[in-house]
Amino acid sequence: MDHIRETIKDGRWVMVAVQGLLFLSVAVTAIIPWGPSLWSSLWLALALIVLGAAGVLWTGRSLGGSLTPSPVPNGVGLVAKGLYRWVRHPMYTALILICAGVAVSSGRVLCWASVVALVVFFEVKTRVEERYLMTTYEGYSEYAGRTGKFLPGIGRRR
Repeated sequence: MDHIRETIKDGRWVMVAVQGLLFLSVAVTAIIPWGPSLWSSLWLALALIVLGAAGVLWTGRSLGGSLTPSPVPNGVGLVAKGLYRWVRHPMYTALILICAGVAVSSGRVLCWASVVALVVFFEVKTRVEERYLMTTYEGYSEYAGRTGKFLPGIGRRR
């Protein structure tokens, strides 16, 4: 019971809950029939969703036992293979691609706003996550200095 209280207190599962609510927001705002709309494209949406889904599968496979929705590492080990060779947070990039695909499909401004909120959230979550990674894994600082944050070469840690 103390472990549960400590986990809730440190906020890691609050971040997981917020992430889930943002995914739900993308889905709900994509189907609401009111509000302004933008251009939409089924084919571009499908391409983004398929690319994102492939990224989620690839990164999940690369992470193996290290996979956790929490920003706190589970101590299984630092992963620097697969897409993680080039990008520190490719799972988040893949999830953003999927959500952007949903937004392109719907064309709804509110859906795009939800995607932007998700991007901002992932920026905040990665800052928290990387503080834990720096203290948990020796060599993370060097890894972060040579790999991009969400895209290869962009957002290297200095």
